Amino acid sequence: MASAAPTFHSTKETANYARLCRLLVDVGAQVLRKRFDEKRPTGNLDTVLSTPPTHAILQTLRKKKVLNSTQWSKLYPAIKSSVSSTNFDITLLTVLLRNICGLVSPATGWDSLPAATDLSPEADIVRITYYRKTVYVNASKASVDDATFSQYWKEIQGALVRLGGSCYQGAINDLKTECMDPDFEEHYQDLVKVEISFAKKLNNLRESMGNPKRKTSAEGQKCIQFNH
Repeated sequence: MASAAPTFHSTKETANYARLCRLLVDVGAQVLRKRFDEKRPTGNLDTVLSTPPTHAILQTLRKKKVLNSTQWSKLYPAIKSSVSSTNFDITLLTVLLRNICGLVSPATGWDSLPAATDLSPEADIVRITYYRKTVYVNASKASVDDATFSQYWKEIQGALVRLGGSCYQGAINDLKTECMDPDFEEHYQDLVKVEISFAKKLNNLRESMGNPKRKTSAEGQKCIQFNH
């Protein structure tokens, strides 16, 4: 006799998890996209992406599988003039910010949580990336207790407001307290599966390459940014 399918009930902890996901995916992507549009090289985006230096950097990232085929098609669509940052997901925006926007790696690097005293835009981009990895990839289950939620929310909120401006504070406050429908929880849990898959592949790639540290040369300082 077939066993009954497992059921998953919403709790305060699962709602906490969903709120963090929405904060990172929705607000995070908007803020990183805004930063990308401000910091990317000037000119039409299709022209910028087609310049030899930029195209060469992105082609290298594609060969290393940092960029997948879907992301590549958004950077170089069939109709070149249709390329737009509004079509870039949070992962792609982060890659672009780190590699073609002239940002300088924080003292602790792009892959480690920066010092609490480092409130630079680059450090805040790393914070968003770090908490995405912590919430999505390293979570053993889709729930977060209240104490952890408060800590994560404070850190992520600070980074987002510094990067995007105080205009985001109201939306962030609303997101923290609004009613969380169970259907939304399920939606965001499904959504982050894609993020988890990509992050794991990227981690595996880094491990297979010996996890080399990023160069701090002019080439290594061409950098990254994020909406969903």
